[in-house]
Amino acid sequence: MKRILVLLTVLAAGILPLWGQAALPSIMVVPSDAWCKENGFLTEYEHDGVTSYAADYRAALVNSNDLKLVISLINNKMAGEGFRLVDLESTLKNLETENALNSVTMSSMGDALAETPREQMSRVAKADIWIEVSWNMNQEGPQKSLTFIMRALDSYSQKDVASAMGTSGKTYMVELPVLVEEAVSSYFYDFTGQLKSYFDEIIQNGREITLEVRVWENAGFNLDSDMGDDLLGYLIEDWVMENAAGGMKTPASASENILVFRGVRIPNTTPEGRQVDARYWTRSLVRMLRGYEISSKLYTKGLGQVTIVLGQSE
Repeated sequence: MKRILVLLTVLAAGILPLWGQAALPSIMVVPSDAWCKENGFLTEYEHDGVTSYAADYRAALVNSNDLKLVISLINNKMAGEGFRLVDLESTLKNLETENALNSVTMSSMGDALAETPREQMSRVAKADIWIEVSWNMNQEGPQKSLTFIMRALDSYSQKDVASAMGTSGKTYMVELPVLVEEAVSSYFYDFTGQLKSYFDEIIQNGREITLEVRVWENAGFNLDSDMGDDLLGYLIEDWVMENAAGGMKTPASASENILVFRGVRIPNTTPEGRQVDARYWTRSLVRMLRGYEISSKLYTKGLGQVTIVLGQSE
């Protein structure tokens, strides 16, 4: 009996750390752009001289009780599967407190590196996955049915990682909770299975980010400048190779004034369990550059894109 207890203790000691590493991702449920457009909650804005559209989640929550109900239902189902939740309404309040939607980060050279509203929300919410939901009520004579669509996006890479669609049976009932529950139940476990498989892959291989390194024209140096041991650009490439999860190939584009690394894999968490985003991961690169007396400033867009500008005055 004692030998069995010892064996169980050893097994538990080995398994528990693995469970801790495989903790399920945090998710935030939001209405899809299609649903927002159909219901009048899609706004137009200018970004980098291009007209774009952004969902007005605040207006949607204030004016649609159905949306609040649907988000609550999906949150409850996701929590039941062990996913950690990030509340949309609380995130919006945090954004309002920071006045983030109206802020633009200005460099000392007077150039702007602005985030879109969605990128700002990603940075503040820090949810691993965004789940976009939409639904349509179908009328067939006196009977109704509901078609429900869910799509999951990685908040770092903005890639689709899971999707599903289901339709409830025809009924004379019009209660939204009943119809949503029936429509979602047909695919929910397959959908969460896709999410869990994707997150398992992230735990094993790291998550994807984009890193850009730029040099101001009047910096007095560029990425081809000799830093004693090597050229500056090669020093940065070596740093990325050494610090990326599983190493990294050559940059997607490179010149004397810019390096762009796309699809860089970074660890999901630190050994202490802290979530790692693009900004946190590049801190030691900034420190290395300071060792060469290179001034720099770091700009983020959401959780998964960071730009480091070199030669900029403090």
